[in-house]
Amino acid sequence: MSVQVIEVEGFQVEVVADIDCTRGGDHRALVDRARTDRIRLGQDVHESAVLCIRCLKAILLNA
Repeated sequence: MSVQVIEVEGFQVEVVADIDCTRGGDHRALVDRARTDRIRLGQDVHESAVLCIRCLKAILLNA
C-alpha cells in the first residue's frame, strides 16, 4: 500500500492510494483504517468523518 502524509494548514493528512471505493461503493476499509488511527491518536471518533477523495463523500466514523 502506498501511503503519503501531507500537511495542510497544520493538519496532517494521510493519502492512501490503495484504499478507495468504486464510485459510491464500499467504504468499510477506509472507515476502519480512519477509525483505528483516530482511536490510536486519542481522538473522539463520534465527531469524526473521513473523506473519500474518489467519490467526494464524507463518511461518519461512528456509523
